[in-house]
Amino acid sequence: MADAHLAKIPLAQAFQEKTRVPKVYGAAGVAGAGLLLVFLNIGAALLVNLTGFGYAAFASMQAIETRGQQDDAQWLTYWVVFGMFNVLEYFAGFVVYWFPFYYLAKLGFLVWMMMPSTRGAERLYYSGIKPLVLHVRSTRRKTPVAESAPESAPVADTAPVMDTVPAPAQDTTTAEPNAKKDEPKSE
Repeated sequence: MADAHLAKIPLAQAFQEKTRVPKVYGAAGVAGAGLLLVFLNIGAALLVNLTGFGYAAFASMQAIETRGQQDDAQWLTYWVVFGMFNVLEYFAGFVVYWFPFYYLAKLGFLVWMMMPSTRGAERLYYSGIKPLVLHVRSTRRKTPVAESAPESAPVADTAPVMDTVPAPAQDTTTAEPNAKKDEPKSE
């Protein structure tokens, strides 16, 4: 099965032809070396973020080219969850140093979110992010109405916009009508 997927990748084919090593072994070696680097925390942040971004970007571009919308929804959902996770990670960055094997856990989390068989990003979106957004949206729209306003009057969602902009004030006390501003006054 993995051999069939790797057969579609020209780089894997070229590797097999030049080295006479099966492309599955080459892919396993690259994945194992990357996993070892993440485990030892050598360039782990870069490798994990490249995995989370690189494969998802590639799969998103493939999804754009297909006619169906199921894979489009999967990858759009992934990007929403991935973005939220990265924002949370940025603000909780100090915790990363206290959590052993954080990048290994993050790699597993990102792979779980990406896999079509688990659809982890969709699970997180529908169970956590969407209810949160709906709650925030509903509380934002519940603005108190002034008691003097009639009940049928609509409540504006935004602040009123000024119709006129005040002109800048001019200092007319020291300026002579025909004097140039750069030249000193003669006495």
